[in-house]
Amino acid sequence: MLSENILAFFITLFCALVYIALAIWCYKSKKPVNFWAGDKISANRVSDVKKYNRANGLMWLIYSLFWIATAIVSLFNVAIGGICIGICCAGIIVLIIIYLNISKKYLRNT
Repeated sequence: MLSENILAFFITLFCALVYIALAIWCYKSKKPVNFWAGDKISANRVSDVKKYNRANGLMWLIYSLFWIATAIVSLFNVAIGGICIGICCAGIIVLIIIYLNISKKYLRNT
């Protein structure tokens, strides 16, 4: 195993662990979680805080699975792992779309 494979594995695994921690935090939070930096969502705007937070937590957990898969791929082939990292980074656009759907479902316009 090459050192770059191991390095890529640990970097992408660290990313996955960050997103898993975020998913757990979203899932356990009693207050509405924020997706956008600097945004504060009032509990009055959310129709069901528990379901809203769980939907956000599930979104982050699924995203972390892609990072775990990237970590495993990186162990065997750094070039393909690099492509997977690019796909994961581009996946942020998908996260935005998913969050917008979550907000349409659970946030009230006030």
